[in-house]
Amino acid sequence: MNRRGVVALIVRILVVIFAFLAASVAAATVMALGVLPPEWIDVGDVAARRASLIALIGLSAVFISAFALIPAMLLIAIAEGFRLRSVLFYGVVGAAAALVCYHGFGHGALALPDAPALFDRDSEIVAAAGIAAGLVYWMLAGRNAGEWRKRADPTPSGP
Repeated sequence: MNRRGVVALIVRILVVIFAFLAASVAAATVMALGVLPPEWIDVGDVAARRASLIALIGLSAVFISAFALIPAMLLIAIAEGFRLRSVLFYGVVGAAAALVCYHGFGHGALALPDAPALFDRDSEIVAAAGIAAGLVYWMLAGRNAGEWRKRADPTPSGP
C-alpha cells in the first residue's frame, strides 16, 4: 500500500470511530427518551431536567459503546469489506445488533425461560435505539463504506 493509501486508511479509521461514538450517543438518546415516563416533564425546573437528561445520555452512551464495540466493529468491517452502503442495511443491522446485545447479555426475553414475548416494550426501545444508531452511523460513515480503497489506488493516467 502506498503512502496515499495509508493516509486514506487512517482517515477512514478516524471517521469510523467518530461515527461509532456519535451513533452511541444517538442510541443513548433514544433509550433515555424511551424509558422516561411522560410525567417526567412536569417534575422540577427546566435546568435540572436538562442537566439530568444530559448526564443520563452521557452515561448511557458510555455503556452502549462498551457493550456494542465488538459487534459493531465486526459489522463495520463486513460493511467496509463488501462496500455495503444501503441505508436499509444499516438500519436493519443496527436494530438486529441492538436486540442481540440486549437479549444475549441476559437482560431480555431470550435469556429467561419464563420471559414475555420477544418484542415487549423494552425490546422495542432497544430496537429503536439500534435503528437510530445505524442511521446516524450511515449518515456519517456508512454511505461511503469502502470508498477509501478507491481513493487510495492511483488510477492509471493513460497508455
